[in-house]
Amino acid sequence: MPYIKSGEIKIYYEEQGVGTPLVFLHGFSLDRRMWQGQIDYFSDRYRIISYDARGHGKSDAPETNYSREDRVSDLLALVDNLKLDRFHLVGLSMGGGDALRFAIDYQDRLISLTLAGSTASGWKAPVHFRDIFSEDKNRENIENIKQRWIDSTLSNYEKRNPELKEILAEMMSDFSGKPWSDPKAGQYEKTDDIRLAAKIRIPTLLIAGQRDISFRPLAVKLSEIILDSRLEVVKEVGHMVNMEALDIFNKHLENFLLENEIKK
Repeated sequence: MPYIKSGEIKIYYEEQGVGTPLVFLHGFSLDRRMWQGQIDYFSDRYRIISYDARGHGKSDAPETNYSREDRVSDLLALVDNLKLDRFHLVGLSMGGGDALRFAIDYQDRLISLTLAGSTASGWKAPVHFRDIFSEDKNRENIENIKQRWIDSTLSNYEKRNPELKEILAEMMSDFSGKPWSDPKAGQYEKTDDIRLAAKIRIPTLLIAGQRDISFRPLAVKLSEIILDSRLEVVKEVGHMVNMEALDIFNKHLENFLLENEIKK
């Protein structure tokens, strides 16, 4: 299995295709499999790199060090190990927040940035999500917390898209849950990445589902802050826009990548 070392931990990654590198970052409690529809579509033209964030999928799950800075360091270790000079970067939700931070710190490494249903350090999570974890978060209760997380975040898919619910639930079931039991959880330094996004000068695509009431407003805000940015709101879909509207998402991303291959 392909792994790279980032500090003391191993990060699992996969590669498909050849061409300009295109790196995908997944959402919290999910893993690289959420991008399969994009991997299948783009791997005949791009060198696709997808990987599992620390604590997720097949990557190591340490007891602590789950800050955004830790995940950005893992991304930097990966692209350095793979000798990627410049590349396209795509992230959804947590992965979008990590991609945003990477762009703030290392935009000279990027050809373009795509943020889908992205979070950002400095963006206040909805009360609904915070209340899920108001109970004791010790390691003995992680499975209970995980089940509450699955039931809450996937409830909207029960009738609207039960097949997608099953796919997401499988990934979430494989999640280690270690970020919840991290003894330093809630103590990591916060940065205002929304304000710092004004530093970004690379082409940026923001995609959000119309029904994503938690993170669509952030996409609008970032589109106003990032100079060379474009906002696409996909009708009738929610947070998992790349999976709910596969063809539309792929077409938006394809057009954006093609435009910026010329500028490279």
